[in-house]
Amino acid sequence: MKRTYQLGMETRYAAYAMQQWIEDDMPCEVIVHKAKTEGLIVIEITDTELANKILLKTRCKVHIKGE
Repeated sequence: MKRTYQLGMETRYAAYAMQQWIEDDMPCEVIVHKAKTEGLIVIEITDTELANKILLKTRCKVHIKGE
């Protein structure tokens, strides 16, 4: 089963996450949407390496779907 990493973060970190995805030319799906909590963004990523890079820089909250 394919894992999806849901990364919850402030909007200022969402720009960094998208920049990493574009610069690294990662062949994965990225979905961005507003979180239920005001002021937060959720980014769903299917690539473990990209999720780890973003997590190390932003210290965001992570939920893993598909386990």
